[in-house]
Amino acid sequence: MTTAPEIITPPVTTYDASGALDLGALRVLLAHVEPEVDGVFAVGTTGEFPALDASERGELVRTSVEVFGPERTVAHVGAASVREALGHLRVAEEAGVRRFAAITPYYLTASDEGVVRYYAELRAATQGELYAYVFPDVACSDVAPALLARLADLGLDGVKTSGAASARVDEYRAAAPGLALWSGNDADLPHVVAVGGRGTVSGVSGVAPRAFADLRAALVADDAAAVVQAQAVVQRLVSALGPSIARLKYGLDVQGLPGGATRMPIDPPSDAVKAEIRAALAAAGHDLAAA
Repeated sequence: MTTAPEIITPPVTTYDASGALDLGALRVLLAHVEPEVDGVFAVGTTGEFPALDASERGELVRTSVEVFGPERTVAHVGAASVREALGHLRVAEEAGVRRFAAITPYYLTASDEGVVRYYAELRAATQGELYAYVFPDVACSDVAPALLARLADLGLDGVKTSGAASARVDEYRAAAPGLALWSGNDADLPHVVAVGGRGTVSGVSGVAPRAFADLRAALVADDAAAVVQAQAVVQRLVSALGPSIARLKYGLDVQGLPGGATRMPIDPPSDAVKAEIRAALAAAGHDLAAA
């Protein structure tokens, strides 16, 4: 390979004992991953964005910029309405961010025309890079490959896929080959790279960034044996840690990093899953706190 795939981390959101944001703890997590990954995806699904108010979202974006800098920060600005999304966009721009992602309108399902209008307004509002974020499993609204081609014609710069949309990487590349593409399927990086995608937005990389850095290095070196070895480590970590914010937070806790509770009503991992997480992290070379 001549171009390294991009590993972008969507961090969990850290809270203090009262349930308020703990920005000091977030800085610790960002500093943990910053040397190993290429960017941060601020206020994403892994960060529980539906449970955050507008002020909190702005604080998280600004903290991400403090650690990663504006060029390496992708601010998620998506919302249920374009009015709200435009507000998040303005705040992120004021923080210096020039790369933005927006999930499709969510909760109430948007038509294709509604999705086009939403992204057209966001596109008109910024000169920065703008990416569609497609996660039909939770957003209800979807973007089929043909609709993605229409969004590309609006001047969007990329697409980030999650859930069911991550199974359409090949179709999306064929429909909109000019768009940069990142997959939220943490274990699919070799395939994404093979079809011309740009990289991954990986929640698991926030817990085990070195495993993803090793896989990126193997892909850049075009070392097939090293890719197989590194991918096996990544797959085991992904199987143990995802897709669950509570599992990710436990994976941080057992390394002595700030994970803590979730704000959304997500069940904690069972004892069996905790053991699986500890085993996967230990096998990947992580030092673990006492059980």
